[in-house]
Amino acid sequence: MTDQLNTQPSVNTENQPKVNRAFWWFQLLLVPTAIALGGWAWANVNSFPLVPRLMNEPRIIRPIHNYPLVVSDEQLQTVLFKLRPRFEVQPPKTNFVDHALRMWGSSVAFGDDALDGPQMRDLLIDDQQFHKHWNAGTPPLLESSHYGVAVRTQEGRSTVSHVDHLVGTLAEIGTNLDHPVRLADKSASMRDLVNHTFRSFRLNQKEYEWTAVAWALYAPRRSEWYTSDRQQITFERLAKRMMRQQQPQGVCYGQHRLYSLTLMLRVDDQAFEKQGERLLTEEGRALILTYLHSMTGRLYRNQSQEGWWDGNWPDLKQSIPDPDTDALSRRILATGHTLEWWAMAPQELHPPRETIVRAGQWLARTISEMDDRLIQKNFTFLTHAGRALALWRAKFPDEVYPEVEIARISRR
Repeated sequence: MTDQLNTQPSVNTENQPKVNRAFWWFQLLLVPTAIALGGWAWANVNSFPLVPRLMNEPRIIRPIHNYPLVVSDEQLQTVLFKLRPRFEVQPPKTNFVDHALRMWGSSVAFGDDALDGPQMRDLLIDDQQFHKHWNAGTPPLLESSHYGVAVRTQEGRSTVSHVDHLVGTLAEIGTNLDHPVRLADKSASMRDLVNHTFRSFRLNQKEYEWTAVAWALYAPRRSEWYTSDRQQITFERLAKRMMRQQQPQGVCYGQHRLYSLTLMLRVDDQAFEKQGERLLTEEGRALILTYLHSMTGRLYRNQSQEGWWDGNWPDLKQSIPDPDTDALSRRILATGHTLEWWAMAPQELHPPRETIVRAGQWLARTISEMDDRLIQKNFTFLTHAGRALALWRAKFPDEVYPEVEIARISRR
């Protein structure tokens, strides 16, 4: 027993004070080093702004394809005449006006009871004009926020229907950051709206397709910046987040993200053509092209004989993801959005021409036959469809409309 106890290793206490002293010196050195490294990391994070440098004037990305077989001049004139922003129910739903402004722009003049472009824009960004339509008890559409100016969203008829859709709309129609915005209690500018989208952004928010559209149009170059909770953001990271969600999940059967990704490609192309710095890296661009090629393949395989798509466009074996919407509305939504992003996409992303023609002709015939009741019911979906048909003639709708007026007068 004694022998066993004596076999335990003995503790050498001779060097113990030296070990303790070395340990404590190491700790004393480690604390300031950690503080210094932390300070360096924080300073490094702060070297990237919460809002990157932006151009005052957004890029205008023009349509590039003119295919008369998709929609004839006469068909396009009929469609656009039917889609004038004439709203039977007053005050008009704010998301109707928001979508109409995106389709028609801020300079169109109709000369009848339809809302002209300046009227639509002012109704959305001037509180006095907004409350000429909505009673004094209606909460304002635009509100001051800690980050700038916020837009009330998905809170009823007086609000917009998609996160940052209004900001994306204003960017697409060419609104400068200096353009005045009027709130109930103060004056602001478009820059305040855009700043809010940056500083309130979170990677896990419900949707940011229109946020990405606005940012891409105002961004002078490939950028990286940080959210208010220190998440690093780049256009590639936004694109990857959009591409990872399974289709057709997401807003409007996942079609908004296809348009946003397409616009990123077009901005990247435009920057390159003007000898500027590209928006995307080569890797990021390749990922988007591969993804959109795969979406085109699904659409090509799943088009109906008549030319339309439905809410299950990625896989016909899926159940329709929007059973509460009738079949005609779903088909207008899916087909109009599809033709819209293809109209802005490089030709390498197109399906066979017959696929596009069949879809365009189905849309043109369907809209031409719709009565006012159906037009009003489906107005937001129809703005995408009408805009798409104009884009396939290499024009924006307001550039076609003078021809509509001439044709209408000549037929009297």
